[in-house]
Amino acid sequence: MNWRGKAIGGSIGSMFGPWGALAGATVGHVLVDRKNVPTGKQSLRLLAVTAGALYELARADGRYTTQEDAAVRAILNEINQRLGTALRPHELAYLIDDASRIDHCLTRLASTVRGNPPLARATVSWLWRVAVCDCDETPPETACIGAFALAAGLSEDEANQASILFRRRVSAASDQALHAAFTALGVPYHADQAQIKSAYRTMSQKYHPDKHTDLDPDIRALTAEKFAQIKAAYDTLCGIGGTSGDWYSKQADSGRLAPAVPDAVVLCFVCRQKVRLPPAEHLSSARCPHCQTLLAFERDLAEQLV
Repeated sequence: MNWRGKAIGGSIGSMFGPWGALAGATVGHVLVDRKNVPTGKQSLRLLAVTAGALYELARADGRYTTQEDAAVRAILNEINQRLGTALRPHELAYLIDDASRIDHCLTRLASTVRGNPPLARATVSWLWRVAVCDCDETPPETACIGAFALAAGLSEDEANQASILFRRRVSAASDQALHAAFTALGVPYHADQAQIKSAYRTMSQKYHPDKHTDLDPDIRALTAEKFAQIKAAYDTLCGIGGTSGDWYSKQADSGRLAPAVPDAVVLCFVCRQKVRLPPAEHLSSARCPHCQTLLAFERDLAEQLV
């Protein structure tokens, strides 16, 4: 193994002490101020602790999907490029593959970025990219990012602002109600309208009172109660996707805002890649495949993003 390989291996096993502060100063200088590009162990250690943190977040719900792996690799490649290509492609791949060996990286990364709010917000956005890349943001991932933001020194408002490109705005109370509704229908949190409708049809057919008229009255009462819960959950969720007129996106040809139209080609608000919108029932959950940000927003927010 040459010196770069040794440096990478050393980075994976030694994320302690003053290196956290040094890496924080380094990445803040590069990713926030965009000035001189550092080289050497600072960049390698920064990439290593970030790789471990992204992997730890992806595993928060007990699984590591192919979409999450692709998102982690894309994010680290972007950081590597901004750091002046600190690692060559095969070396970066080596680092990512060994990310699972780094312990408590979310805590270490939070310590690294604490005191640098712009960098802390950027780091939270990287975590959100991983959490939503498989269209299945889970409560453990949400809780994990919330704890990270707090440890990184961000206020609740700052943490919410960092997530605004990746998740729909909901209050704490309505967020709890949505979680309960998704659970009642047995679908993943942030499931799209097609999944919600399919689950409702299946469960309503199973528990509809008309299908249990020959059962004991107590059993009929239980199935009627279950059916009522299913109907209430569906009523809660059936409107969250909105209609095409509720969402605005950037037109691919002019870059101007316009109501989101199914199958239209639009520009991502962040990376400006051209993406084709999905059918109407999936508009609210449509994401850029390159940076995982939502492709359509409420008009007031969309106007702020242009």
